[in-house]
Amino acid sequence: MKRILILLTILMLLAACSAKSGNTQNNNDQAENPDSVVSENPAIATTDEIAPPAETNNPNPPAAPKPEEKTTLEPEQPIEVVPLVTFIELGAESCIPCRMMQPVMRAIELEYKGLVKVIFHDLNKERWAGPQYKVRVMPTQVFLDMDGREFFRHEGFYPKEEIERMLAEKIGVTKPKSN
Repeated sequence: MKRILILLTILMLLAACSAKSGNTQNNNDQAENPDSVVSENPAIATTDEIAPPAETNNPNPPAAPKPEEKTTLEPEQPIEVVPLVTFIELGAESCIPCRMMQPVMRAIELEYKGLVKVIFHDLNKERWAGPQYKVRVMPTQVFLDMDGREFFRHEGFYPKEEIERMLAEKIGVTKPKSN
């Protein structure tokens, strides 16, 4: 897996280098002949495409186009909702208290949809996560605010009711009312 990542990184670097070297050639061509303006973007006019100025003595200037009565709105791209809290569970599938946390994590994710994002890192498979989050005991729960700053940490099994109480007290996040 590491070899594939290294290979992909090298390929991306080579592609970036070749793209940069292609752009420097265009810049050199423009420096040699400043009278010729070449645009790679078809929306930008070149010197050959610029129209001469219109005569100002025309008593009947062309009418401005009328705005359409019915405008169609294009569907907007979905806006990514940034959760107020990121709940990171650090444990392992082989750990009994970690397995006991699985239903708690699912319930928090469902009941606080859009407000709390739940992430699970299996420390046996993702060994980088232990040192990054300074894990001493499995399971460990780390809670981050919108800016990615840790505002609370708990070690061991953490009951759902206590998580809900902590979210309300520490950051003011309460369970949304269901319709």
